[in-house]
Amino acid sequence: MRRAIGSAIAGAAILAATGCGADQHDEPVESGQQGAAPGGGTATDVLSTAQQRLGDAYAGGYLGEGGQPVVLTTEATTTDTIRSLGARAEVVEFSTAALSDWQGRIDAALRPQPPRAVTSWGVDVRRNAVVVDVLVGEPVPPQLQQIVDDSAGAVVLDEAQEPVRPLPRG
Repeated sequence: MRRAIGSAIAGAAILAATGCGADQHDEPVESGQQGAAPGGGTATDVLSTAQQRLGDAYAGGYLGEGGQPVVLTTEATTTDTIRSLGARAEVVEFSTAALSDWQGRIDAALRPQPPRAVTSWGVDVRRNAVVVDVLVGEPVPPQLQQIVDDSAGAVVLDEAQEPVRPLPRG
């Protein structure tokens, strides 16, 4: 019982911090996160600098194995810049701005109340996609399916085994 409660509390904290329930295989770097990057600054410093230098090509970042910052970019020509900051570079298809736009479209389509079939959605930096969790056996709402079809891979569906349960108050 204690493990279930602890898991529920941890899950709620993650949902609150990220605004979604998408799986994160490695930890996204949060504002103010400490931990030295190989280049000498904190991981947050590295990502902030990368975002400034890459501009529209910036696609997010996370802490990879061993705590090394990983910076995602949509332009292969920026990988040397990323490596000079002490981070590992990954070239991906969608920028942060593009994923944010797709998430906004989903937000608008599922308002004011998401259908029961949709348990969560949000940007998964590591997967470079907006991930929408839909209950197994439930139909995908037509407006959501249209967004997935139009997104060319920027929006993906994952299966959720059970609906999200609110935490007890108190």
